[in-house]
Amino acid sequence: MLIIEDKKKGLIVKQIKKQVDEGEKSITNLQLSMKSDDLQNIFEVWKSNTTKILKEIFSEEKVYNEFLFEIDCHPNTLSKRETIKILHRGIEKGIKFLQILLKDISEGFYDKSDIEPVDKYNSIDKSTALIIIRRILKNFYKYIQAMYQDKVHGNGTIRKEDLEKIKIGNEYDVQRILYALLRPIFPCVRLEVHDDAGYNSIRYDVVIDEYDVVIEVKCSRKNMKERKLTEELGADAFHYKADYLFFFIYDKDNIIKNVDVFTKNYKREKEDFGKNIEAIVNHPVNI
Repeated sequence: MLIIEDKKKGLIVKQIKKQVDEGEKSITNLQLSMKSDDLQNIFEVWKSNTTKILKEIFSEEKVYNEFLFEIDCHPNTLSKRETIKILHRGIEKGIKFLQILLKDISEGFYDKSDIEPVDKYNSIDKSTALIIIRRILKNFYKYIQAMYQDKVHGNGTIRKEDLEKIKIGNEYDVQRILYALLRPIFPCVRLEVHDDAGYNSIRYDVVIDEYDVVIEVKCSRKNMKERKLTEELGADAFHYKADYLFFFIYDKDNIIKNVDVFTKNYKREKEDFGKNIEAIVNHPVNI
């Protein structure tokens, strides 16, 4: 993790200390605010400014993604008192993160000379990460087949009858398996992340912050029509904020009539739509 080379450590420390001070001012402003609508704005302004500064300072995404993870909070919009308490706690956690960061910087933790050359072999660039994610989604059914359906070794303790008890019933089951497949490769992957979309709160099924990737998981059911699935995906495509949005549909009940046409309809490029969108459909293999 390198500090951007054209930045001097003294200036960096000054910038971060300023955001600590701004955070403390924001906490005071939360208590003084007369309007409930202003509370979220106070929090978001500090969050946005701090994230922008961390992005300018550090050459990799890990630091500011960890900051965003620390301050992640979901206010109770029905209670001003609870909202203040939740946002107050979020800013406090952010300030503590910045103070620890300042200590690490002063002790040379982020100095260029302290970086081991081997680090570059442990990192995955964004284009490679997208290839890996896409392969996992497209070949999800192969994992299901290999793990739960293929013949087990006679000398193993895992029994076929035990594996056959595991059935995919809904999207939460798909989400769990997908998360387990992604986590060894992307250790910071998160499940069911909430975010404020302005009008109301939205929930992302799977988030890989370091690559700004969101995966929305859908699983068809017998009483679901293709039109209903299309409507849900259309709403998600509009509201979800990410550089790359994957729609992963496990079509358990085969409601999608033409997969090729379906996936083509959801292909979007960032230049035209503000985000990259891709739909990937899997069908069950008797589970």
